[in-house]
Amino acid sequence: MSESSFTEPTRFELSRIRGFIKLQVIFLFASPLAGGGHFKLWSMLDTAILVLSIGLTALAFVLESKAGRTRIMNFAVGLYLAAVVDMALNISIAGVLGWKYMAKVFMNFD
Repeated sequence: MSESSFTEPTRFELSRIRGFIKLQVIFLFASPLAGGGHFKLWSMLDTAILVLSIGLTALAFVLESKAGRTRIMNFAVGLYLAAVVDMALNISIAGVLGWKYMAKVFMNFD
């Protein structure tokens, strides 16, 4: 790469990346709760996607070109949204199945 293609990230860009990483870490700590404690592949998928998204976002700190940082951030945001949708599906599935299980076990319903 030539010297002219290197662009230093601005303070605003760096603070935006740091804020996005903090948001992802918060959701990473909340993701085991979304799985409902079943710890199957489907319920752990959101954690894996979030870890991948955090890694890609951290890569944006070291990229030299603004276009590369923008592409990586867009891809990381897409992965983050996929993980949040997966969490929402886990919560809705675990909620429905969890209530049916609770009713069956504790109230002797069939």
